Amino acid sequence: MFLTFCFLLLAAGCRRSDDTIQTYRVSKDDDVPMPMAAPSMAPGSAPAPMMNSAAPGMDMNGMGDASGMAAAGTAKEIAWKVPPGWVEQAPSAMRIGSFLIKGDNGQTSDVSVVPLSGEAGGDLANINRWRGQINLHPVTEAELPNLSETLTPAGRRMRVVDFVSDQPLINNQYRKRVIAAMYSRGNRTWFFKMVGDDATTEAAKPSFLRFLRSLKFNDVQ
Repeated sequence: MFLTFCFLLLAAGCRRSDDTIQTYRVSKDDDVPMPMAAPSMAPGSAPAPMMNSAAPGMDMNGMGDASGMAAAGTAKEIAWKVPPGWVEQAPSAMRIGSFLIKGDNGQTSDVSVVPLSGEAGGDLANINRWRGQINLHPVTEAELPNLSETLTPAGRRMRVVDFVSDQPLINNQYRKRVIAAMYSRGNRTWFFKMVGDDATTEAAKPSFLRFLRSLKFNDVQ
């Protein structure tokens, strides 16, 4: 009887040992990292919007530099008088003139001079693009006269617009303002644009208008 009991005990111990080995055996596939699961969404919710890799406010100036485009004119065609306080910056592929204006609040406004071929899309398309950059709704052709002013320095007819965002778009603290002028000459259109925080850009508007009046074009076409 004793021998029978020992035999049964030994057999049970062997079965427990086999069970243990089967339980803790690890396959090589477990060493491969599993892909992270996407976060679950509540029923009826929309997926998160895709982030645009372009910098906020990027327009024809920055997009042209990134794509290798060149300005349709040269600095030889135009001369100007730089207002006091404007800091001249290096030109780029699109800009033949670039300036920085420092505000009292630590913010800055950027001024660009960009010539493009032909009508460059037309006034309405460019104005609505600029409005879209500061989250304003588009306007119609019939509304443009009430949303712009006309300058005629030296007999040149230039359309000037001035828009400010409804919400703080700069550091969630400052509203953004765009002041721009368009001038068609020969086979190209010239764009003079100032953009920055509301206070700095509005304060620089008189000097921007003086800058426009100081423009002198040569006969190079």
